[in-house]
Amino acid sequence: MGKLSVAVSTTATDEFPLTDLERLIAESPLLTLSRDPEGADLRVEGYGEGIFRFYRRGTPLAAVKVPVKRPQALPRKLQGLLEHLAAYSNLEQLQPPNPFLGESVTVEFLRLLTPASRTAPAQVTPVSANAAGELEFRAGESLAIAVSHRALNPLYVYGVSLDTRRLGVTLVYPYTPDQPAKVLPGETLLIGSGPTYTVELQLPPQESSGLDLFKIFVSNSPIDPKVLIIPSLGLRQEPSSDPYGAGSRLDRDLRQAILGQTGLTPFPDFYRDPWWCTQQWVRTVAS
Repeated sequence: MGKLSVAVSTTATDEFPLTDLERLIAESPLLTLSRDPEGADLRVEGYGEGIFRFYRRGTPLAAVKVPVKRPQALPRKLQGLLEHLAAYSNLEQLQPPNPFLGESVTVEFLRLLTPASRTAPAQVTPVSANAAGELEFRAGESLAIAVSHRALNPLYVYGVSLDTRRLGVTLVYPYTPDQPAKVLPGETLLIGSGPTYTVELQLPPQESSGLDLFKIFVSNSPIDPKVLIIPSLGLRQEPSSDPYGAGSRLDRDLRQAILGQTGLTPFPDFYRDPWWCTQQWVRTVAS
């Protein structure tokens, strides 16, 4: 996956060192500088007093106020925000070089009616998509995701939720990064079915609708799932400096997309270590 192109403009030339930001963009592993605001993947506009608006292909993404005591500190902070948006966008668009592994995998997004208990399995029901292809849930309802496969060997399953409002990524499965993610042939994994963990969909009190993208990755080899966690835009997180993780092809592809890092050794051959993914938009509406 290539770098995302960024175009920058500002009406506050006296208080914002534009050339410094352009230099940092040119040096970034995730970004490249564009002089075409309409054709750039990302566009940032500065309005003075530390206020900036971000657009992706003309669509508004976010507006933020960047508090700094010295204007010279703004470019570095903006570089971090732009790299965050690039990582989020790259993960949203990431697809395998070839989808053949998906021929043996089944993924179904369901509504959880009753969580599992120690004595009874979870109760779920299918969900029909609306005209936009979204699955619609009311706030307070829970989503469950069934994953099974017919491959000859065990596969590894990872799930994330991309929040389009906060522009952050949450790990949905495994439930903690140190849990195993192996699924045996013929086994059905029901993510979010309880009894200890459910995927409850909620909205902030002032909003009537929200949209999330749930993405399921299936890999022939395990990864280090911590790389999938991206905080909400503006929240600080120390980026990983490890371009390898577990070393699998999926881990390397994820790190290239999210961190812009590939390491010095060649990527594992995809056909010997394949991965696959599927995704589903889920809309939450007020009860």
